[in-house]
Amino acid sequence: MAIDVESIRKAFPFFETLADGSRPPVYLDSAATTQKPAPVLDALTHYYTRANANVHRGVYRLAVEATELYEGARRTVAAFVGASRPEEIVFTKNATEAVNLLANSLMWAGEELRVGPGDEIVVTEMEHHSNLIPWRLLAERAGATVRYLGITDDGRLDLSRLPEVVTERTRVVAVVHASNILGTVNPIAPIAARAAEVGALLVVDAAQSVPHLAVDVTALGADFVTFSGHKMCGPTGIGVLWGRHELLEALPPFLGGGEMIETVSVDAMRYAPPPLKFEAGTPPVAQAVGLGAACDFLSGIGMDAVAAHDQALVEYALERLGRVPGIRFIGPADGVDRLPLLSFVVDGVPLQKLRTVLDEAGIAVRSGHHCAQLACSRFGIPAAIRSSFYLYNAPDEVDHLAATLEGATGPGRGGGAAPAFEAGGAARVRPYREVLVPAIFAPWAERLVGALAPAPGARALDVGTGPGTVARVLAAAVGPHGAVVGTDPSPAMLALAREEPAPSGAPIRPAPSAAIQPAPIQPAPIRPAPIRPAPIQYVECGAAPLHVSDEAFDVVTAQQVLQFVPDRRAAVAEMRRAARTGARIAVATWLPLERNPLFRALRDAVAAVLGPEEAERFAEPWTLAGEEVAALVEEAGFTEVERHEWTLPVTLPGGPDALCCLFGFSAVAPSYAAGQGEALRQAVRELLARHTDERGVHGETAASVVTARA
Repeated sequence: MAIDVESIRKAFPFFETLADGSRPPVYLDSAATTQKPAPVLDALTHYYTRANANVHRGVYRLAVEATELYEGARRTVAAFVGASRPEEIVFTKNATEAVNLLANSLMWAGEELRVGPGDEIVVTEMEHHSNLIPWRLLAERAGATVRYLGITDDGRLDLSRLPEVVTERTRVVAVVHASNILGTVNPIAPIAARAAEVGALLVVDAAQSVPHLAVDVTALGADFVTFSGHKMCGPTGIGVLWGRHELLEALPPFLGGGEMIETVSVDAMRYAPPPLKFEAGTPPVAQAVGLGAACDFLSGIGMDAVAAHDQALVEYALERLGRVPGIRFIGPADGVDRLPLLSFVVDGVPLQKLRTVLDEAGIAVRSGHHCAQLACSRFGIPAAIRSSFYLYNAPDEVDHLAATLEGATGPGRGGGAAPAFEAGGAARVRPYREVLVPAIFAPWAERLVGALAPAPGARALDVGTGPGTVARVLAAAVGPHGAVVGTDPSPAMLALAREEPAPSGAPIRPAPSAAIQPAPIQPAPIRPAPIRPAPIQYVECGAAPLHVSDEAFDVVTAQQVLQFVPDRRAAVAEMRRAARTGARIAVATWLPLERNPLFRALRDAVAAVLGPEEAERFAEPWTLAGEEVAALVEEAGFTEVERHEWTLPVTLPGGPDALCCLFGFSAVAPSYAAGQGEALRQAVRELLARHTDERGVHGETAASVVTARA
């Protein structure tokens, strides 16, 4: 029976149109978490308002009712996944905890099941971190070795070396049933057969498959299966570990206390039988009740119908999205043995731009490495966009996604620089060494990077490229084994940092309105790097909202960018997200114009020629106090927050005329100065006459610098 999407959506309050006429986003992130239908919400409300009591402990009527609801949910979940008996269902807070429970119990188990020195654990390169890191930790602590099954070029599990990888030394094989990033549904039968042949335990991560397929854990051939409630219309805070009952009986408990103990004396104790042995303390009662309601809801629709709907939707999505220029799917290119999720990149379009464009179009998708970094590395990408569909999605939402992506890859939205310049009305980009930003920023780059002292091989992020100077100094500091990402809200600034050619292909020359006659301008000297610098990737980060990168960095620098973003709090939070634990960060903002005489001369010249309104516009970058930045940094969760005020000397070759290149602080000639270039230059000459000699114009720049640690 086909699914009627419109009828299904009526069961989900999330999709209702609000009283003010606003609509929810097109929700394409169900692989992360699903929306919740009314029966699940009603079950939660009923428990909390009419049946709220602790379970297994009281004999009064309310406690008995609560216990029956909880154990009834266990029976429902057991039937939903084909367990032989309810006692094989262990409730945890999520699938991650279920895997950790199992890994820790195997380290403490009796000799027959224990993982110890010399043993091997086999995982795959497409594992979610939740089914990878617990086994890595177990191997480290027990002295075991981790081995891997690889991924084929078309995104399938490579079983060609299965007999070589899974051997008599293998104690555990942990494999994902369906990949959360590739969408691949893996064949479990041959892996189960090989594991049984060598006497290894088979653990299957079914967090993505149970919501979409009719999974029978008994027929699967596994020894243990884990999955989560929130990915199958259930509440958050509830997961499941299914295990063969004789194995659960043989394993020791993971946590102690509460109902996991049957009897205890001063010198002895006896554990409760499974599953209570693994459910120490007050269990997630309401969440279990909600999960039981979710199983009933899905059973009422029919898992075969859900699977058929998903299959048709992913086949349509592969065809429709496949027509987007430059799109590249990460995973199988066909719908065979595939979940309804698609991970992709679009060549030539930065990931940050894609996710911003999609969010602005009201489309909710996930971006990043999706806790599957091994799979990303296998396909040579740091991150991808993932659109994941479920029973409440329809083909017209696929069309909306595709049309939005096509708009992002069309004229003016790609990763190249030329369309952005044409949209801005600029004929060409000034060459990097003819614009004085390097001379202004080089001393600051040296000082910032010196204060952070990044280690060789570190990953560094520069927000607000300046343009490119700080990124270049960072690249020299971290060396060839490191990496640097340079970002800026302005595509013109990024083109300047990259020294891209003019859109027409003609040689780069200064714009006529800002032509400079004096000697060629050179940036301030930067200490030569003793080793080859790291590669630099330049990425537009946008301004509203600021999106810096989907990677994790050891060092983050940000200069003169917070002044230009509408939501400074969100911008600093974005930097915190990009900084891995322990990373150092430095945020620089200019001090008032009274402390920056060169810039003050430009402001005064604008006031004399163009009037006070334009002068006020010019002064905007000096309106953000260092105290405010420090407060934002601390609020974002950084520690060791310190505020400094630095003043650095600067000499600009070319004199006042050279300084005029900085009007507008842009790589393109500012439109408001059109036709007034000579008058502005003359005003600057007069204002800086006393600060100029044959070497150039002399002055200083001053900024507030906030340093902190993530």
